[in-house]
Amino acid sequence: MSQTFLINGKDPIPSFLAWLIASWAISLAAFTAMGLIVWMVWGEPDHNLLDALPVSVSILFGIWGVYTGIGALLLSIAMWIYWARYERSSRGVRARWFLALLLGMYYGALIYEFYIWRKGVIKNVTASPAMKSAQ
Repeated sequence: MSQTFLINGKDPIPSFLAWLIASWAISLAAFTAMGLIVWMVWGEPDHNLLDALPVSVSILFGIWGVYTGIGALLLSIAMWIYWARYERSSRGVRARWFLALLLGMYYGALIYEFYIWRKGVIKNVTASPAMKSAQ
C-alpha cells in the first residue's frame, strides 16, 4: 500500500514531509518537557547536568538539540506557510492564530501544529493493485 497525505483533502504532500513535521513537533515537545523536568528536579541554574553524563550521552543530547533547534525553525516556517495558504477560518480565529504564531514563535507553531495542522492533513491510503483485484 502506498500512502500519501492530503492537505485539506485536496493538495498532496510527500509522506516524508508529513513525517518530518510530526517528528519536529514531537522532538520540540519532548526536549522542552525534559528541560522542564530537569529544571524542576535540580532547580539550580548553575548546575551543569551534561558535565555529569558520559561523553557519548552528551554528544547524543547535543545532536538531539541541534535537530530540535533546526526542526523548531522549520516547523515554524511550515506552520506559517500552512496558515497563509490553507487556514480558512473566520477573521477572528485567523487573527488569534496569527498572534499565537507571531508571539509564541516555536511553541506557537507547536500548538498550531497540534490543533490545526494535524486536522487539516489527512492520510490518504491508496489500495495496492493486489487489493483492487481482490475486490
